[in-house]
Order: sequence, then C-alpha cells, then structure tokens
Amino acid sequence: MSDLHADHDLWYKIRVLLHDLHNIANDHAAQARTQNTTDELYISGPYFTLEEAARIKEFEELEFEGDSEHHVSPDTPALEVEGLKEMTVETAIKYCFQSLFEKRKASGDARPCGPHDMGPIYRAIFMISKEELKDEKFLERLRRAGLSEPRTNVTGNVGNNKKKMNGLNRNDWNDLLTRKK
Repeated sequence: MSDLHADHDLWYKIRVLLHDLHNIANDHAAQARTQNTTDELYISGPYFTLEEAARIKEFEELEFEGDSEHHVSPDTPALEVEGLKEMTVETAIKYCFQSLFEKRKASGDARPCGPHDMGPIYRAIFMISKEELKDEKFLERLRRAGLSEPRTNVTGNVGNNKKKMNGLNRNDWNDLLTRKK
C-alpha cells in the first residue's frame, strides 16, 4: 500500500472516496460524487482517471499488519489476511462483498450499505482509519478544493489552467512539488 500512499494526490482521492462512503447520507457533495461514479466498486470518475482507477484495482501488494479486524466493524466479514496478500485490490473488495452478500441473503436484503458495509471494507483494504477520515487538514482541503485537479485533455496533456498559486500557475507549482520529493 506504500506505493499508492506515496502518490499524495492519488492517496487523497482514495481518502475522499472513503470519506464519501462513510458520509453519503449526511453530505450532499459526497452523495453527488458517489452517484456520478460509473464503476460498481466506485473506483472511477469523478474520483479517479482511467489510469488511476486501473492502477488502484490492479495493485497487488496488500500489506495487512497483524489482524485486520481493528479496521472494520463487527458486522464486516473477516478478512483472511494470508489469502488477500495474493489478491489485487479489486479482487479483495469483490471477495469481501461476496462474503457480505452470502451473509445478508438470509435477511432478504443483499444490497451493500455505503457507511455500514462498503466503508469498513474499503478502510480495511486501504488501511485507513476512521480518525484519518476525520483529520481536520484533510476535511479542510476537501471543503476547499473537493476533487479539483488539472484537467487532462484527449492527448494526455494538462489543459491550460491559468489559476495562479503564489505567482505560479498550477503546472509550475506541481513541477516544484515533484522536484522536492
């Protein structure tokens, strides 16, 4: 997971997705973003570009430290850590949903609930705690900027974004940040 975490913009977007899954009922912006996804796992726009979504779904190096139960609620299916280490993120999520659906069939309602079912599964897989989703700096950035990123045009080049930040345009600012890493 450290490879995904090292890409700060991508990790921020993952945190926004998890925030939205947990707050879909009481946050209109979260509800709007989740309703605009095109992927059954919500790993698509508006959260991620096609390349980012593929990178996340195909990521294989799941790193669970000890028992993953501390990341999930008691109602969330247990994650078989050893088996999941060999799975991609996409396979791990689908595996957890399969277990969830099997347990919920008896109740007559197998639909996943964002805050109760999906949120804990995604938190466990991405190893993000509830506290991280309540971090004030993260929430301030989310309120201020949402998911805004430089737009990429059809050729893959960043569009002409002239928004200035401390006298620099977004492209120059991003170049400076990249050099510091």
